[in-house]
Amino acid sequence: MDRFFSHLKQPFTSVWISLGFVIGCVATVFYYQTLEFTVFTIFIVIVSAYFKPFLNVLLGFICAICFVGMHFYLFYSFEIPKPNEKYALDSTLVVEEIISDKKPQYIKAKIVALDGSSFSNFRAPKAMLSVNSAQPFTVGDEFSALIHLKYFRSNKNFNVFDTERYAFINRILFKGKVLNKELNIIHSDKQSIVLDYQNFIKNTYTNTRLQWLYYALLSGDKSLMSYTDKQLMQSLGLSHLLAISGLHIGLIFSFGFLFIRFICTKINFSIGQSFNLTLYYSSFGFIAALVYVYLSDFLVSATRALIMLGCYLLLYFLAKQQLRWRSILFALVIVLAVNPFNLLNPGMYFSFLAVAIIFTVINKLPILNTRIKNKIIALFVIQVALFIGLLPLSLYFFNGVSIAGLVINLIAIPFLSIIILPFLIVFTLLSTFIDIGNLIHLFDTGLYALFKLLYEIPESLRWLTTGRIELIFVIFTYITMLMIYFLPYKLLCFIPLTVLLLNNLLKEKPNWQLHVFDVGHGLMALIEKDNQVLIYDFGPSYFNRFSRTRSILLPYIKANNFTVKTAILSHEDSDHAGGIQHFIEAGFGETLKQFHPENTLNVCEVQNVDFVGLRVESFSTIGYGNENDDSCVVRVSSNTYSVLFTGDISKSREASLLANNTPLKSTVMLSPHHGSDTSSSVNFISDVAPKVVIHSSAYKGQWEFPKPVVVERYKAISAEQFTTGVEGQISIKFYSNNLVIETARGQESYWFIKD
Repeated sequence: MDRFFSHLKQPFTSVWISLGFVIGCVATVFYYQTLEFTVFTIFIVIVSAYFKPFLNVLLGFICAICFVGMHFYLFYSFEIPKPNEKYALDSTLVVEEIISDKKPQYIKAKIVALDGSSFSNFRAPKAMLSVNSAQPFTVGDEFSALIHLKYFRSNKNFNVFDTERYAFINRILFKGKVLNKELNIIHSDKQSIVLDYQNFIKNTYTNTRLQWLYYALLSGDKSLMSYTDKQLMQSLGLSHLLAISGLHIGLIFSFGFLFIRFICTKINFSIGQSFNLTLYYSSFGFIAALVYVYLSDFLVSATRALIMLGCYLLLYFLAKQQLRWRSILFALVIVLAVNPFNLLNPGMYFSFLAVAIIFTVINKLPILNTRIKNKIIALFVIQVALFIGLLPLSLYFFNGVSIAGLVINLIAIPFLSIIILPFLIVFTLLSTFIDIGNLIHLFDTGLYALFKLLYEIPESLRWLTTGRIELIFVIFTYITMLMIYFLPYKLLCFIPLTVLLLNNLLKEKPNWQLHVFDVGHGLMALIEKDNQVLIYDFGPSYFNRFSRTRSILLPYIKANNFTVKTAILSHEDSDHAGGIQHFIEAGFGETLKQFHPENTLNVCEVQNVDFVGLRVESFSTIGYGNENDDSCVVRVSSNTYSVLFTGDISKSREASLLANNTPLKSTVMLSPHHGSDTSSSVNFISDVAPKVVIHSSAYKGQWEFPKPVVVERYKAISAEQFTTGVEGQISIKFYSNNLVIETARGQESYWFIKD
């Protein structure tokens, strides 16, 4: 034990411990309960036994494991008292957000009491709830009700937005419904300062065309943005200007610092030479930034930037020097100590890497006490460095990069810093005393005229989609950058580049692939070959507004940079055709013409066509007069493997196909009607003889598909079975001599998210 603590007083001990803490958080969050975690832990223990500085790394590593475990236990390990959904639980809830005010209402609520157990406001878990009551809610309302509750579970697919992970990050652990029709709602007497501030900002800029922009900059809330404005800002690489982050916190700090310094210089008073005015200027600037973060309701990105600023100032005034790198490390430790699961948020990586890049450029190219020309050059170099340094992350998380963003940010960032944000702060402060509506209108008119110019930028320059890249590419790219920057022999950087190239060349690529998406109760599948795709069905839609096509299929196509060549609709049931309108609106309507030359209301045409070397056959129907049995049955095959799509056909259509001697034998089959007992007859299963069967159905859905008797029929022929609701998206890669099956929950599962 003496040896373990003997080096805690040596120089830079805090750095070693901090490094160990960060490594421990990463290892525990991403690899706990895996072989990798065990091997890595043993490695650190062995190294620490032989190299004394690593004892401090080991100490930080152990602390990280404890912090992650403690944080999970305190804030995430809540159990439903009666897990059976038929049980009603007595609860007390506080409304945090109103998702939809249309009946049935949909709210996000904090559970402060559940089945006799009470939770502090700080620790209380959150739930997404549907409320079948006509009584209106406002944020902050408290009410008691009987609720059905279950663990939060959503669709799980590759390369698209992970709803489950997003919910976990925001501590939304449950979802369910409120059973009471009449509620006793207690409106909060304690008016929220943040809510009052947000309403004040809305009212101040209510008649402006860019109200959403001003509201986002001043409050961090982007709820007023339209879908079109969001798409435009994302495609131009300007979204970071709307998220309260390091740029905004730095600007507010600077305003506070310069304002109090200006006041002090105008007030003549004598002070001692030992009196450090810079400390007081900085303190006032930090308080201004703290107020700004408070009014943004402590957004994660804003809080993270405030912590970084605080660490930098603390080290600067304690050490009397700019310990930039140590301030980044200590800020990272504080952020992870507050919540280790911040590692799941991509914004954290962008924030810390951006600050590291800026510090690197400043070290090489200082911009203080230089002429205006040199400052402009330095700002240009910083912007280029940020573009290059953040490029691998952008490609990994967003599957593309904004070409125009490099140039636009050179103008937008100074414009925001020098004009937009200072004017908005002044307007907001003046509006508390006098009416300056005309001045705001004039400012808005000029800014809107400039904003309209953004729409003139060609689509080809706004965003370049590169498709999905692997994590290994990101890691080796940054290793190469570090070697170029730090090593005296720059040619050594070719080592990781060569490894990356060899990995790409030697890795066997599948000839073609099948992807069956997790869409709940419904069907949406995609055949991929040579970056071209065939789509079969479009999943369900909800409330005539939300569809799985828009939330899953279209993002998946964009993320992988696919070209849609052919699309087929099995039939018009809403769980298969719910998203077809969104598919057409996205510009893919022509791809339906091959199998649906007139419209999708009719039975699909009987075809035998070539799809990038694959044979695609559709089979005739005798016209059953019902959409299920008239489903478009399609077989896609290569020389070695085949896939059979069956729609919602019943045993009657199956018998008809068998009577016509239709070539049905397939390697993989999507079970008819999601695994219903009305389908999958013994003779049909025997004729198809699938090696793999996929049931596209919801997790614990109301129809409880696939039916146990159907599962037994496929089990009798030793077919391997998968259910999308259980496994998530199911992807099958067909190689020359074998096939590989991957599932989203198997590949992208986390120990801390209950399945």
